[in-house]
Amino acid sequence: MSSDSNVQKSLIDDKEAAQRLGMKPPTLRSWRCRGVGPAYIKLGRGKRAAVRYDLRDLARFVEQGRRDSSVRAAFEE
Repeated sequence: MSSDSNVQKSLIDDKEAAQRLGMKPPTLRSWRCRGVGPAYIKLGRGKRAAVRYDLRDLARFVEQGRRDSSVRAAFEE
């Protein structure tokens, strides 16, 4: 399998990315405008350029949100 084919299979649009993260595409668009959220790739220039998400970046974003339960949190409930 070629390198180009691997890249194409790992890039998904904002609709699929949002679905995988359990949210709606407008949330991802809002995050992009605010400079938060997962890394994305812009293909082309201007407002109409295609935006894609790499599956590895989505996994990294989810992992960065991981929090371990703390003893303090258990006592605060």
